[in-house]
Amino acid sequence: MTVSSDFARRALRGAGLAVALGFAGAPAVAVHAADTAATAKSDATPDFMQGRKMWVLAGGPNYNPVPGSKLPGPVAGTGKYRPKITDPVAITDNPLLQPWAKKVMDAANQKTISGIIPFNAASRCYPGGVPGILLFPGEPMEIVQTPKEVWLMWKRDAQIQRVYLNVPHSKNPPYSWYGESVGHYENGDTLVVDTIGLDDKGPIDRFRTPHTKQLHVIERFKLTNGGKRFEVLVHVEDPGTFTSAWEGLIKFEQGYEYRNDHWEEDICAEAGDGLIPVPGAVPIPHATRRDF
Repeated sequence: MTVSSDFARRALRGAGLAVALGFAGAPAVAVHAADTAATAKSDATPDFMQGRKMWVLAGGPNYNPVPGSKLPGPVAGTGKYRPKITDPVAITDNPLLQPWAKKVMDAANQKTISGIIPFNAASRCYPGGVPGILLFPGEPMEIVQTPKEVWLMWKRDAQIQRVYLNVPHSKNPPYSWYGESVGHYENGDTLVVDTIGLDDKGPIDRFRTPHTKQLHVIERFKLTNGGKRFEVLVHVEDPGTFTSAWEGLIKFEQGYEYRNDHWEEDICAEAGDGLIPVPGAVPIPHATRRDF
């Protein structure tokens, strides 16, 4: 089963809870409607839709170091408390972290070590945000391309990141979980996404690494392996949290079996995602008023 043509409309309705709580993705900006000249080189369009194939995370739910990068790599786990690939306890003596960020993460580490379930935004029905949603391993995503926009669509709670092509950022975009994303194509195989206007509400990885409203993220989605995979080079700048810019790498592969064709409307917070209240865990969000 492929995603039906009306999925986008249902996805928007499914995201209503997030809108009600103020967590929503794209702000209502005029930039996507503006008829402006391209601000960056736009080459042949790479095909991320692949006949409406879906994509799933490959290689673990963490940012990996970028081979050959001159910038520091991402915050990493200690590898002491779970298998290294899923360890949620961070190494906080990383010189990349500002003192206040290290203090926040040390406190989170102690809670996790004591047995309290660590906060992971998407798994607790919160928006994953940018770039954090890229690390959610449980469910597929789809990329929808049009001449003026690209939609990164996630089955998880019908979350959507909208990318407006070949236009500049708004002068003063409002802050939100997904900020304002503009983009362009390069080299016939890469989508470059530049995001600002990101709120400081949620962490950007499974280690609960915080950030400020100065966060600026550039993601380079590049097709590999003959179009059967793509990798995302994530460039992060936030002088309020980090001592320098850093880079990480994430890989995706085409979905398979149930991870490729099992996509129905699934509103996480309404169903509770099968989760029960856990002492110390962040509660699942709920709306204070009806969407319609």
